Amino acid sequence: MISVVGFGSLLSEVSARETVPALENYRLVRVPGYRRVFDKVGIVFISRHGESPDSLELASCSTEPDPACEIVAAQFECSEEDFLQLYEREHRYRWVEVETRHYLNGEVTVGRMCTGYADLDYRLNKCVTEAEYHRRVGQYYQGPLWRKDILPNPRYLGFCLQAAASQGADVLDNFLDSSFTADGRSLRDYLAARPELMTESPVSYSYR
Repeated sequence: MISVVGFGSLLSEVSARETVPALENYRLVRVPGYRRVFDKVGIVFISRHGESPDSLELASCSTEPDPACEIVAAQFECSEEDFLQLYEREHRYRWVEVETRHYLNGEVTVGRMCTGYADLDYRLNKCVTEAEYHRRVGQYYQGPLWRKDILPNPRYLGFCLQAAASQGADVLDNFLDSSFTADGRSLRDYLAARPELMTESPVSYSYR
């Protein structure tokens, strides 16, 4: 079995079981030394959901090292076969092994988590040929995948907020305060400046 750490929509156990139906031992964990950042172009927003490749609201959630931060995430185990399917779905990320601490009892384990990549590294190490890159990315989108000028996709952001809220107010607060836009704003501050995005999710946000 392979242990997986999910930090976005997989914070919802329902969503996680839709993605990996045979998962085992779903639980909340803390991942010290990382923060979330919305800086990766979500190709699926273009290929399946009709977003314009010229839009700035294309960002999906990734992670990056930050020694001053800690994210609350979900962890579960799955078979090698299920992990390969998940790996394919999250092909544009880099997978790393991280130390986790059980949300309730502090038990320390390790798991595999998606984190940020670089465009050149992705092309060289995960797309063997230009034809493969075109199949996965180029037929839908021509620019860089990792950007500092993009904003969270509103529909996807709503899913992530609902997932965090489903785990309680403390987990939602962690999501708001340990998540950042590509240009460095906390998600709480970003939503305070964009109150119209609250209509994308039934979650009631609190600002402090």
